[in-house]
Amino acid sequence: MWRLKIAAEAGDGPHLFSTNNYVGRQIWEFDANSGSPEEREEVDRARQNFSLNRSCFKASADLLWRMQEV
Repeated sequence: MWRLKIAAEAGDGPHLFSTNNYVGRQIWEFDANSGSPEEREEVDRARQNFSLNRSCFKASADLLWRMQEV
């Protein structure tokens, strides 16, 4: 699952540099082991479905995008 890291949490990365103390900085970090087994299976099914049908549907039909909770 994806986690949103904001400002100070993400400021420790070796490839990040900031002159304004990371104000407004948002980084999405993927953690394959987070979430319940059911959620991971649901995401895996959505990925497979997207891969099989990506040329048939518009981007708004992307289930992974619609499943994200911010």
